[in-house]
Amino acid sequence: MARWVTTTQLLDGLRTTNDTSAWSQFCNHFQPVVVQFAKQLGLSAVDAEDAAQETMATFFKVFSSGRYDPRKGRLSSWLFGVANRVILNLRGHRPLERLVADETTGTSFWDLVQDDHSTRQTWETEWRQMVLKKCLEQVQREFDARVFRAFELYAIRGISVEGVCNELGMSGNAVYIAKSRILARLRRLAEQFEQLC
Repeated sequence: MARWVTTTQLLDGLRTTNDTSAWSQFCNHFQPVVVQFAKQLGLSAVDAEDAAQETMATFFKVFSSGRYDPRKGRLSSWLFGVANRVILNLRGHRPLERLVADETTGTSFWDLVQDDHSTRQTWETEWRQMVLKKCLEQVQREFDARVFRAFELYAIRGISVEGVCNELGMSGNAVYIAKSRILARLRRLAEQFEQLC
């Protein structure tokens, strides 16, 4: 079973251990974000995986050389900068005919031309989704299965309170309490996840 780990703990693991498990854990957390980001920017699945691997390797070199400084920006900003450069570089080396009409992604050349603001928004969306997913996984481990299911049905799937009560045999008040407790815990976990990184 996966355990809860914050970004700060992941970075501390990279600093203090020489084994590959810390690096694997770091990649397991953040490589999928880069893959999704690269796909959103028009790379094929294969190119997106290559971009993510290169991003991780480049970040590791920067981190190992001591050039990563959290006081100069959060980890998400550092990874965004590295990933964006890697993706632009990969796209720059693709043949023009593939850029003009990319059959593997269904995007055209003009779809690939994005301004910095929209590119940053795309990254932020992918990052927030990753944080939410990690927090939801942790909440599911912490709460009773029935309480989490009530939250999932009501708050995520949008099923009415009455529908949740009928399915789970709970009172309406219990459904509202489940939602409130889990949302509060999700907020705390999200703050904790990115604290000091």
